[in-house]
Amino acid sequence: MADGFVNPTTSHRPDWQYQLVLWSGMALTTWVGVWHFASLGVTLLTLLYMLWVLWAAYFLHFATAMLTAIAAVLLINYCFIEPLYTLRVASLQSWVMLIVFAVLALTVSRAMQQLKRQRQQAQLAAQQSRFFQSLAEVLSSHLSVAALLQAACQHVQQGLGWQVCVVQLAPDMQLQRLAGESTLLVQPSSVQWALDYQRAIGAGTQDWPALGQCLLPFGFPQHEVLVVAVPVGHAPDLHFLQRLVQQCADATLKLRQQIALADAARETTEAQFKKSLLTALSHDMRTPLTAILGAANVLADQQITLAPAQSTQLLQSILAEAGYLSQATENILTLVKLEAGERALHREWQSLQEVVQHVMHRYLQRTPPVSLAFAAVAEGEEWLVHMDAVLVAHALSNLVDNALQWRSTETPVALQLAREADWLVLSVINEGPGFAPDFEIASFHSRRPAGSGSRGFGLGLSIVNTIMQLHQGQLQLTQQSDQPPLNAGPLDKTAVARRTCVRMLFPFVPATSLSAGEAG
Repeated sequence: MADGFVNPTTSHRPDWQYQLVLWSGMALTTWVGVWHFASLGVTLLTLLYMLWVLWAAYFLHFATAMLTAIAAVLLINYCFIEPLYTLRVASLQSWVMLIVFAVLALTVSRAMQQLKRQRQQAQLAAQQSRFFQSLAEVLSSHLSVAALLQAACQHVQQGLGWQVCVVQLAPDMQLQRLAGESTLLVQPSSVQWALDYQRAIGAGTQDWPALGQCLLPFGFPQHEVLVVAVPVGHAPDLHFLQRLVQQCADATLKLRQQIALADAARETTEAQFKKSLLTALSHDMRTPLTAILGAANVLADQQITLAPAQSTQLLQSILAEAGYLSQATENILTLVKLEAGERALHREWQSLQEVVQHVMHRYLQRTPPVSLAFAAVAEGEEWLVHMDAVLVAHALSNLVDNALQWRSTETPVALQLAREADWLVLSVINEGPGFAPDFEIASFHSRRPAGSGSRGFGLGLSIVNTIMQLHQGQLQLTQQSDQPPLNAGPLDKTAVARRTCVRMLFPFVPATSLSAGEAG
């Protein structure tokens, strides 16, 4: 199929070589028959001539086979039938033999030509089947229409040797080349005609057969047209071209549908996200705002006499609710900036343990102070992470806030730093009810509505997940119900608690290897 439009033949040798073998064989058979006629006999010689007729019918053309049959009849009559060396036939038996030989030669030649044609068609069908199978494999491996069309043109060029391209018309009637050979000259008017009538035009068709190209539209509702340059002296197989363009059109349409479905799913997810965000904001911000306004109104009302302890309690409530609103607002702004790409990363090789200590110090400065337990496995080693320390500290603070909010009363929150294979793992552990079984870190809410009076909707975890993705890391959530309490004494071996662990996995390098690389 190298030349594409030509059906495969039995052999690629030129016809003159077969002609030379044929007539040399006929001459050799005649010479052997003349000198050894007594041993061979006319019957055997007739069969030998029949073999040459079959050979001509299979390797050459039907006309050549007929010419060979006529030559064989004349040679048999001239050289081997009495009277010898004359074309006159003396007996009825000789006439019958010559007529039967001619009829057999004609019938067998016709049958051999049909066999040859069927064999060629089977070869062509097998080659086309392999080509379309390989083309389907190529088309199925691309995620964009432009890449798919370019791959299709390259596959046709490499497999068939054709010059092809895919074009379409812009609204201003300018020709746009989407893929393929850039040297093909295509007239916009011919492309428009093919699109208007939705049928192939050019070489091999009844419309503009002298065009020198074959233009095949992809079919409605697509606007692409496949252009095939027809080699000089070849007639294109229009059926094969239609199968080719149909396969490309089907693959393109299927990919467009997949992209449209993905876009629709993404838009649905974004709409659901916005709806969830607004619902969560209205739920999580209305309550603290109401509490702040209520406490402020009580303090401002001169007609209400409050004890100093009551005033202090109202002020602390205002501070706590304002702090919660500040953290929630900061989370929203951080997430919006991260998703919009407005927050650039300032990554440096830094110690994750120093970030943990900085966050722990900030919690000790709160009112009231919050003490966090910290444990580092293999403290003698120092590991460095290529990170934005400010963002990582913000992510860790969100995890600690979640742990403090959902922990059981008077239970500690623990931080743990350890190495696991190729990851440096920072875990935030607390005891309490934990998250709902169907909670999704990447979303802003659980699939199950929050209970009455509960706070938090996963916004902090979504920020942490985004920050980890920006650092080529991972965020994992595990929950276990049969773990010993974090503050259990050494003798208390029977108590169990529900433990929630959120793990931040960072890629890292040992400080020693990084220092050696910089020194080198």
